Amino acid sequence: MNLGCPTCPDLDSLGDVVYDTGMLIALAEKKPGQSVVRHREFGRKGLPVVPAPVVAQAWRGGASQARLARALKECAVVCCYTEREWRRVGELIGRAELPAKKRPDPVDGLVALTALQIGAALVATSDPDDIAAYLAQMPGGHSVIPVRV
Repeated sequence: MNLGCPTCPDLDSLGDVVYDTGMLIALAEKKPGQSVVRHREFGRKGLPVVPAPVVAQAWRGGASQARLARALKECAVVCCYTEREWRRVGELIGRAELPAKKRPDPVDGLVALTALQIGAALVATSDPDDIAAYLAQMPGGHSVIPVRV
């Protein structure tokens, strides 16, 4: 990650959790319930990290996204990844042993890679088995825990 770019957050502001699309979708719901409580808990240790492609998967625009827009203001959206990192994501999704009927997802691979790169403890996800499959392909990936939201 190129966290020195002008649009990316300060490394010191990052928390120890990375959000995948499932977490953002949960935060956007009309009655987000537990996801908002967890979002507040996660934010106590710094800003939750959201890779920019995750925003693209969840964002649909309009007034219905107001809750998500507010939540994203309390997150660190990381946008600058190198070609080398995208290649690593490709390798991850090519090697991962996903649950039956699941297709490789480069955004989930990027979430797993981001979590490992920033030293995150958790990934907030609706697909913990998928994230675990990607994490299992990287040295040290076992230290990141996918948490269902």
